[in-house]
Amino acid sequence: MPSSRTAVIVGAGQAGGRTAAHLRKQGWQDRILLLGEEPDPPYERPPLSKEVLSDDADPLTGRLYPPDWYEENGVELRQSCRVERLDLGDRTLDLATGGRESWDVLVLATGCRARLLDCPGADLPGVMTLRTSADAGALRPHLRSGAQVVLIGGGFIGLELAASATARGCKVTLLEARPQLLERALPDRVAALLADRHRRAGVDLRLGAGLAAFEGEGRVQAVRLGDGSRLPADLVVVGIGAQPNVELAQAAGLACDDGILVDSHCCAGGSVYALGDCSRHRDAWLNGPVRLESWENAELAPQAAAKAILGRPEPYGGVPWFWTDQYDVNLQLLGLKQPVEREVLRGDPESGSFLLFGLAGQRVVTAALVNAGRDRRPVRQIIEGRLAVDPAALADPDRPLKQLAKGA
Repeated sequence: MPSSRTAVIVGAGQAGGRTAAHLRKQGWQDRILLLGEEPDPPYERPPLSKEVLSDDADPLTGRLYPPDWYEENGVELRQSCRVERLDLGDRTLDLATGGRESWDVLVLATGCRARLLDCPGADLPGVMTLRTSADAGALRPHLRSGAQVVLIGGGFIGLELAASATARGCKVTLLEARPQLLERALPDRVAALLADRHRRAGVDLRLGAGLAAFEGEGRVQAVRLGDGSRLPADLVVVGIGAQPNVELAQAAGLACDDGILVDSHCCAGGSVYALGDCSRHRDAWLNGPVRLESWENAELAPQAAAKAILGRPEPYGGVPWFWTDQYDVNLQLLGLKQPVEREVLRGDPESGSFLLFGLAGQRVVTAALVNAGRDRRPVRQIIEGRLAVDPAALADPDRPLKQLAKGA
């Protein structure tokens, strides 16, 4: 007997795969169709710039589920399947192959794509980006000992790539146009610590560097800077951020503004939902719209969407959490960077493990944890609870953070 309803999920990345799982787990009994443009099944992206490139791990080491999970759970997974058009009125979608599917509930998890540079030589072979498992597979053979690698962009991708390429014996130069690494995310002193760690590892880190062009005959051979100087390059990787894939939604008439606009239940209107990197949701904790490109958002938003689809909506939101591993540094960030009245240091940076809090009055609004992941839970409780904390107690390593999180 055919299913009475169909939930179609467009985008088979981490967010799309988790949505299928949570729909089934939370009680959706009918058809689930999961459509992905990539030839690979759903996987997590964080390992691509780390284990996959530094340790030759399987590019799909972050796959969400074993191959037989989809059939066992009644999820129709179609890979290498691109959606060309949505018709919200008829509740249908057209596939690039010429097929058409009808839906009762539509979930858009179309993710992001790497931003590209518009400069001379940007289309030369050897100028690459890292976003997918295929990208990682194409990059890895070029990260050989002695290779001259130039990285454009001092964000998470560029810095993690620098660490991985250095581990493979490459000669790495990293160019960042701003005067600080991760300027929109990191406190100054944490950014300075990361810069120092990369330089100690041998990375030629150039801040405030202007890019003019890529040069080469048949393949990239050099990077020309704004001051006219040239850097030899066997490989260039551009890591200047990501662009949300909203074109499909926009063409269908959905509201978009640097992401598909959704409410705190991930609903874009009617029976259409959007989540993950491609969406800008109204965060119940931040009390405003935000687009988050993070592993955690791709994990938690599907839970909220599934509850709403099944008629049990709960507002979605919380303290944003980001993390990165570079060399022997594990950095975790809680909250979004904002102006703070004071910073409070807990621990000794020279020891390699410390926390840096940003305060508004006596309230912690941001925190950077350097090799101090064990403290993430109580720090999150302090921020999320909007607790008033004595700065002196916060700075005192003898005062347990768990105690402060309980308001003691």
